[in-house]
Amino acid sequence: MAFSKGKRIEDETSKRIVDLAVNIGCREGADVLTVTRLCRELNCDRRVIYNRFRDIDEINMIVAQRCNEELMAKARTAINPQASFYDNFTALIKAAFAYVYEKNANFQHYTALYKVTDEGVRNEVLQALTNLIEEGKSTGDVRAETDSYKAAENIWIITTGISGMLAANTNYKYQDGLDTMLYGVEAVLTCMKP
Repeated sequence: MAFSKGKRIEDETSKRIVDLAVNIGCREGADVLTVTRLCRELNCDRRVIYNRFRDIDEINMIVAQRCNEELMAKARTAINPQASFYDNFTALIKAAFAYVYEKNANFQHYTALYKVTDEGVRNEVLQALTNLIEEGKSTGDVRAETDSYKAAENIWIITTGISGMLAANTNYKYQDGLDTMLYGVEAVLTCMKP
């Protein structure tokens, strides 16, 4: 993703930087992921990083995108083509929640990371949930007047909030968190049903 004549291009060095950033960020945390650390690990000058990325925030968002893609790929394995829209939606959320829990607090941080744009909060998982709700609207499984983005945002907030509580509190049991999360998600899904 080096810059050449003002256009972003991909190269092997950019890929190595991102792979290392994902490894450090998900294993040790975003606070440890710095340009200095990347340069030390790659044995390179800071210009190598800054010629490819604006800053560490951009790198963190790329790490978040990679984590979210991994999370959604794992969660989609829970979908059963013969099941109802709501059963599949619930299964996907449960699988995502379990996967975040199985990983660690650093991975959870990246799945909750978002970018604020003129169009609102943006996150890969949030976008995937919005798309699923839109699919449900097109098949008649979701009320046509449902605001897909707002419904997805509520589910995303419930899921990341509870998973954050699990990550931060060792006395908070997984099953209690899962039950609480599902109760909130079910409330949103009930509002979506035709």
